[in-house]
Amino acid sequence: MPRATIPRPASTTLVLRDGWDGLKVLMLRRSASASFMPGAYVFPGGAVDPADHSAEIEACCVESAGEASRRLGLGGTMGGFALAHAVAALRECFEECGLWLGADMLVEGAALVDARRRMLSGSASLAELSVELSIPLATRALAPWSHWVTPIDAARRFDTVFFVALAPLDQLAVVDGGETTTLVWVSPAEALSSSARGALPLEFATRCTLESLLPFRDAVSVMRAARTPRSLAPVHPRVARTRAGMRRVLLPHDAGYLDVMRLDPEGTGSAVIPDPPPPTAVHRMAIRTHRD
Repeated sequence: MPRATIPRPASTTLVLRDGWDGLKVLMLRRSASASFMPGAYVFPGGAVDPADHSAEIEACCVESAGEASRRLGLGGTMGGFALAHAVAALRECFEECGLWLGADMLVEGAALVDARRRMLSGSASLAELSVELSIPLATRALAPWSHWVTPIDAARRFDTVFFVALAPLDQLAVVDGGETTTLVWVSPAEALSSSARGALPLEFATRCTLESLLPFRDAVSVMRAARTPRSLAPVHPRVARTRAGMRRVLLPHDAGYLDVMRLDPEGTGSAVIPDPPPPTAVHRMAIRTHRD
């Protein structure tokens, strides 16, 4: 039996703002030629790089590694890399959509455009740009939202911290045209509805994260909830097959999750579970109301 791939540390950011009809979140469409999740709509994010936890980058941050660890509530070995996860979130957001989070009205737009160009070309690092532009890395602008670990049977696995942050008031989000090709500001309900119609491709964790935003009316209420002190426990989805051969992804609160853990402790996706019952009339009405 092949050994499970070790998940790579990663960070993702839900960039939020308010529209005339309520909460909006920024989503980017990955290139159809991307090696990971091609064509899917995602939040800005990516893997944590070695430079994200260097002494040079920590000197540019508004908080120390220890302060970030205590504030973000990441447990176990993750706690020692909390600041690196926050830095990676800031860096990936700037690379993928041009937003320097936490830097409202601190720098001219043209300077940010040039800085992003240099970063994407590899001619300047985030730490160097932070010093040149006199903009500290506002890791405190990020609040922890969730923590997902890719299922064990996946070929590429990530140990991802999801953050939330407010969109800078005076900056314009623009795709990089390479890794990301399209961006939208969309309400969570609209994104889920569009996905159900096949118009907005979403991966499992992205869909679940959008569902977690449904109870909130505005960006401030999301940030307030995210800043409530708590321990951010990782979510470990498990994959199984129904008797009809359908692939099912189960979460810890789902019926059958513990059975799958027992039947398939290595996480190969080989466990077979009963087919889900057909939706009841009440469930169908709930689905119809949600989509409408």
